[in-house]
Amino acid sequence: MDYWDKETIKLVQCLNGKLTIDHSKWHKDKGNKYKRSAELISAGLCQLIISCNEKDTIEYMEESIKWLKEVNTDQPCPGKNHLFKAN
Repeated sequence: MDYWDKETIKLVQCLNGKLTIDHSKWHKDKGNKYKRSAELISAGLCQLIISCNEKDTIEYMEESIKWLKEVNTDQPCPGKNHLFKAN
C-alpha cells in the first residue's frame, strides 16, 4: 500500500543523502552528536515513509535520542591505535 507520493519519497531520499556522514568525513564527524542524531532520524524517516517499517524506525529514533542525551559516544576505531603498540 502506498501512503506517500513519489515526490515525498524523493525528498526523503535526498534529505537522507545530505545528512548521511560519508566515508571521507567519517572520522571528523562520527563523534558529533548532532550529525549522528540527524543521520539516524533521517534513516528512520526513510524506513517509515519508504518501507513502512515501524520496528526499524523506532530503533533509529531511539538511537538518535541516545546520541542527543550523550548515552552514545564516539569510540576509537579498533585498529587505529595498532601503530602505537609495542611489538
